[in-house]
Amino acid sequence: MINQKLKFIIVFFLIIGLNYSGIFAISQALAFYGDYENSGGNLFIAGALDFSLDDKGFNPVESSISLEPGDITWKNIDVVPENDSNPFQYYVESDNFSGDSDFCDALDVDAKVEGTQVYSGDLNNLLTEATTTLDSWNFEFGMGVNNLQNKVCNFDIVYNGWQTRNNIPEYGDGGYSDTERVSSAISSWGLRLNKVYYDVASDRGEEGDNEWVEIFNQTSVPLDISGWEICDNTSCDIIPASDPIPAMGYGVITGTSTTWGYWYVPDEIVKIILPDGEIGNGLGNDGDALFLKRLDGTIIDQMNWQSNTDVWNPGAVDVAEGNVLARVPNGYDTDQPSDWKELVPPEVDLIYPDEEGSYTWYWTHSYEIQWTATNPNGDDADLAIDLYYIKDVNHDDEISEGDTKHNIVMGTANDGAYSWIVPSGFIGYIWIELIATGPENPMLNSKTIGGDIWDPLPIFLWESDPQAVLDALENPDDAGEGEVIDAKEISLLQGENENENIVEEETVVEEELIIETAEDTADGAVEDVVEETATSTEEIITEEMVEEETATSTQEIIIEEEDEATSTPEMAIIEEESTEETASSTPETFLYESEEENGGIATSTPEIIIEEVVEEITEEEIIEDEVIAEDESESDAEEPAVEEEVIEEPIIEEEIIEEPVVEEEVIEEPIIEEEEVIEEAPVEEIIEPEITPDPVVE
Repeated sequence: MINQKLKFIIVFFLIIGLNYSGIFAISQALAFYGDYENSGGNLFIAGALDFSLDDKGFNPVESSISLEPGDITWKNIDVVPENDSNPFQYYVESDNFSGDSDFCDALDVDAKVEGTQVYSGDLNNLLTEATTTLDSWNFEFGMGVNNLQNKVCNFDIVYNGWQTRNNIPEYGDGGYSDTERVSSAISSWGLRLNKVYYDVASDRGEEGDNEWVEIFNQTSVPLDISGWEICDNTSCDIIPASDPIPAMGYGVITGTSTTWGYWYVPDEIVKIILPDGEIGNGLGNDGDALFLKRLDGTIIDQMNWQSNTDVWNPGAVDVAEGNVLARVPNGYDTDQPSDWKELVPPEVDLIYPDEEGSYTWYWTHSYEIQWTATNPNGDDADLAIDLYYIKDVNHDDEISEGDTKHNIVMGTANDGAYSWIVPSGFIGYIWIELIATGPENPMLNSKTIGGDIWDPLPIFLWESDPQAVLDALENPDDAGEGEVIDAKEISLLQGENENENIVEEETVVEEELIIETAEDTADGAVEDVVEETATSTEEIITEEMVEEETATSTQEIIIEEEDEATSTPEMAIIEEESTEETASSTPETFLYESEEENGGIATSTPEIIIEEVVEEITEEEIIEDEVIAEDESESDAEEPAVEEEVIEEPIIEEEIIEEPVVEEEVIEEPIIEEEEVIEEAPVEEIIEPEITPDPVVE
């Protein structure tokens, strides 16, 4: 118990002692309060500015690809803010130009927003005021009166936007911003790939050699393509020096000149032949591509077909053998495979003159040319028909180099018939050529040539007016297109003497040799011989000159007959005697006898009328016949009077003509022989012993 009290007292004093020392050691006491809370999923964002552009493309597309002077192309661009974008303002400018600087400098632009014009001026200086209008923009592009060809301008239209909060004054001065751009390209008009003939038909030539590509000049001025490149998918050919392609005209590129023989190529189309004989490495029938490049290598036009995908995928349609892949209409270019269509050449046939026939047509006569022509691409009436005639100028009886082609009619209706009057002023063969051309393009054509037509020199014209025929030959109806025959041929037709005649092939004129004489006997009978009185002698000199293309000869037959009582009949044949010697010693009187009228002619002296039989002649001959009667008086006896008679067409048959015999009791059958079968002796002479009668012409 005492121990417990003692422990209590010790503890009590110990507590008091410790607290007392602690109380005196403490100078300041502090106390703290705090709390912590956690809220998950919270995101704090300062802000954003974002928009996009919706380019509607050029309209019309073909103007942006082939821009002409005075033309425009336009496009719309919409400004589209993205979701949760802060409000913004923006302006528009042009930038990033490339291509032909002269063309870029020539381009103008008008810019409108909500129908309000905000800019008009040069494209390369485009810059608008800032706006907050979020609407569609319209831009119109053109080059005014400038006329630039085969040019390209690449550029960007740039939209610069920045936030409207905090009143930031300009783009780039701080805050949030965004920039968007639309890349664009405009090309001027110029040369375009227009037609491709890559799958050659057997009647149009050979693969490779006779493939061709047509180039179309869209512009109003001629354009030089020399030095450009035409390429397929593997290689390129440099186009050789050539004539400029005419405005709105065509050039055709091919491997060999033989191509021109399979197609009708009008003179105004520029013909271009590649030195290596083919386009690229040859155009593939299963697919290929074409590129037309300027001198600097810039691609002006391009396309591909079938399996090739170098430009479009898929490419333009494949065409059947012999057909043409073509832009329709000419030069139409939207840079799409749908620009290209398959076209089929027309089908033609000559009915008269047909291709296999052979004909004879005459100067100044009218003939109806007949044909059929069908248009696989549309209405047959859309075909234009051209008719020509080809002259065999070099007289080799076939169409060959040196022959000339002449217009009959151009662009006539496809009604199947055309009447044509054969012109005068030429000799030899001609051929009729028909060409049918589709409305799409002059190279979309087919042609055919009729059989040979012989143009003999019109006999009826020569008989009536030979000088007019010679004049026509020297001055043909189509003299402006070239002389038909040369001076040598005209000389052959004229001959060395004024009485020469021309006999054409396949011409048969039947004439007969008739000798008529008025007898001094009472019965007035007509004999085959010339009888004389006791005091006179008559000579009949028959001169025949046959002039062919290579030789000229003259023969004379002189028959002398004397009075039965005082002389013996004689016959002398003198050959190779000149016409001039006979004509100079004998007075001459000419009698012309036509085929249609063979009546006798009464004169004051005995008459000699000679008609000649001409059988079929196969070569042209120039023939001169003269009958000269020379009277030689051998006695002073007085000549009895001779009664005049008109003898109407006494005729000796042809078979007798070949060897006419003078039969008299005292004459040994003198024979008048003809060296050559003669046609159309145009001149006959009547001679009397002393008195020369006036010429008589029937």
